[in-house]
Amino acid sequence: MYKYLLLCVSVLLLCSCERESNTYEVGNSWMSAQSKVVMVDTLTLKMSTIMVDSVVTSGKSEMLVGNIKDNTFGRVTSSSLFELTPESYNLATTSNVVFDSIVMYLTNIDSYYGDTLKTFKMDVHPMESRIKLDNGYLYNKSKFNYSASSIGTTEFLPRPNTDSSFVRIRLDQSYGQGLFNLLKSKDANNQEYFLNFYKGLALVPSSDNNAMLRFGISSSYEVQISNTTKEKVSNVVRMYYHTTSQNGTEDVKYTLDLNPSTTYQYNKIDSDFTGSELANLTPSTPIESKNLGNKTYLMSGIGVYTRVEIPYLKTLKNLYDNYKIISANLTLSPVAGYYSKNFYNPTPLYYYLGDKKNTVVSPFYNSDGTTEVTIAFSDESEFQSDHAYTVDMLSYVNNILSETSDSHYNILIYPSSYMDVLAGKAIVGDSKNSTNPAKLKLYILGY
Repeated sequence: MYKYLLLCVSVLLLCSCERESNTYEVGNSWMSAQSKVVMVDTLTLKMSTIMVDSVVTSGKSEMLVGNIKDNTFGRVTSSSLFELTPESYNLATTSNVVFDSIVMYLTNIDSYYGDTLKTFKMDVHPMESRIKLDNGYLYNKSKFNYSASSIGTTEFLPRPNTDSSFVRIRLDQSYGQGLFNLLKSKDANNQEYFLNFYKGLALVPSSDNNAMLRFGISSSYEVQISNTTKEKVSNVVRMYYHTTSQNGTEDVKYTLDLNPSTTYQYNKIDSDFTGSELANLTPSTPIESKNLGNKTYLMSGIGVYTRVEIPYLKTLKNLYDNYKIISANLTLSPVAGYYSKNFYNPTPLYYYLGDKKNTVVSPFYNSDGTTEVTIAFSDESEFQSDHAYTVDMLSYVNNILSETSDSHYNILIYPSSYMDVLAGKAIVGDSKNSTNPAKLKLYILGY
């Protein structure tokens, strides 16, 4: 009988402890002597769409060319400008040599955006001014002049991510002949001298396009352009010439390649929001989500970010004398009605610590201290409303709660690496969006 009573008492005590440790209430009265895990999901979120002054578009070895037009972001146009570097500043021979032709080849369409079922048009223009770096970088708004006259044009149906895909653009004979004569003279024995005469090229899209194509600059990626000669090319300008026959000998054919620079190359990306949902957006005038139908916008290449602020975050310090933030996750969902093949909801997203001027202060890094933390897109559910980005806010929350003065730091979310130029875009709901609300959940251990 005694053993039975002891067992009943033990069970009651065990149940009591379990209920106490699983209390998740939030209120104004707290038991200072009792540890509790509390979930908080009622903190105010302030979200807005902001635009930075400029975006780095150099250093990625990628040519982005095209136009995108829609009612959401208006019109975005990208041209790619670059220097050319000859593989040699001398012809193979200067005796009895004759210029034949000069052709630009573009290969490796490694990404695209928009309508690729429509004929794509673009022109090649010679640069009129030298491309110069600004503290080691080039930006989407960097301006260098190119000639209004085209020296080559092409129309083609894009075939992204196919091994046989390449674009052939025949350049003007006069342009090629002048280049040939310069190299034949042997005066151009270095890049600096060469650039005095040939400053580079600009790939400029036709206004009729509604697609953006990205050509990866990689000398290791080659496409066979002739079944007869087995000739292969990467992204290159190739000059063809030959020696004339002498005393019955056959002509000897030669080529000389001019390679796009990976250092002095960038994508000039212009945006025009006229008539679009972002008509009032400028770098100096962010738009709060409540003024955009409880939505925020993101688009790379032109620097459109989503800014997230938690204005009353420090009130959490009033809950306990001692506390530890166990986790802090922000869930962002693409807005219904904007979720289609025209809005690709790129993955991953990147996020940064930003200041009150919307300047990127620093990325967030993994434990190795070098790898940027990214935001993956989860779309496994059969219900689109469940598709979401989950942002790990723990580092940011701890930083804000531990500071001794108000830094006014926020979170800036961008649809690609800060250094990338892929024209990905997304539209997500704020915390008051009726179909796809943003949600912030924090778990706190108080004691």
